[in-house]
Amino acid sequence: MRILVIKTHAFGDSLMATPAVAGLIAEGHSVSVLAGPSSFPVWSRLPGVSMVVQSPAPCSAVKLMVWSVRHMQRGYDRVIHLGSSPAVLRWLRFLTGTQVTSGGDGSTGFGIAKPAASDYCRIAGVECSSIKPVFPITRAEFTVAERFAGDGKYVVLAPGGARNAREYVPWKRWPVDRWAEVSRYIQSMGYNVFLAGGKQDRKEISPAGGVNLAGQLSWGETAALIAKAALFAGNDSGPAHLAVSSDTPALVLFGPTDPDSLYRRGSIVSLCGTVSCSPCYSNSVFPGCTGDGDCMTSIDTERVLYTLDGMLVK
Repeated sequence: MRILVIKTHAFGDSLMATPAVAGLIAEGHSVSVLAGPSSFPVWSRLPGVSMVVQSPAPCSAVKLMVWSVRHMQRGYDRVIHLGSSPAVLRWLRFLTGTQVTSGGDGSTGFGIAKPAASDYCRIAGVECSSIKPVFPITRAEFTVAERFAGDGKYVVLAPGGARNAREYVPWKRWPVDRWAEVSRYIQSMGYNVFLAGGKQDRKEISPAGGVNLAGQLSWGETAALIAKAALFAGNDSGPAHLAVSSDTPALVLFGPTDPDSLYRRGSIVSLCGTVSCSPCYSNSVFPGCTGDGDCMTSIDTERVLYTLDGMLVK
């Protein structure tokens, strides 16, 4: 069966969807993926994918319409939308000329199963042998990471994140001055510290200290750096999902998002905000959130240091 899977948005969300697509491939289907700029690095390296088509989304309605007319995706036996937007569902019906199985369809639903990887498998209609994210790393990427990291033991911090092609959600970030305290503590224990993130994160996270590699490494090289680390610590973000994909011990901080909705049990150590309205995230910008970041600031630095102390090898 020829199947088109659509997961255009967000690097971390797409990583969570890789088990579902891998499951379709394992069943013997010819699977193509329609990706956006932020998800393309995930799908372009997933083993067994027949083709990856990159759409311009998000973009203006006019640009998307012109692209759609020029790049109709026809001839598929089945189309699966691993998302929840009714607007995207309508666009896909126009683009493919066929019925679409979608998390945005009331008959299918989204958010029924936890974590999201399980929901993606359910929507795709496959039994996933594992819901661990799939992100192969090349030898060349490990070589680049090793050139930066050297031979010493190190920890990777990701104080940024919460920024992708569709939205910027700074409420997911723990204050960078607190990350600086964490960085100093880790270095006092004899570990080097490397900061991971995107190019837009570089200036914002630099006060955290350590060697700032934000914007200097590709996603694959970042994954290689994290894979060889003694520990990863960061906000709920794409790098955190990379830590899970490589089984690197990970401490992840949550305010508006729910760890059980995003990560399989046992794959991370989570610290959550203590305010009554946390978590409030529901696959969109946070409804009713004042944006003052109280849920993240409610996570005490001492609590983070205590947890890290128990995770690091003395």
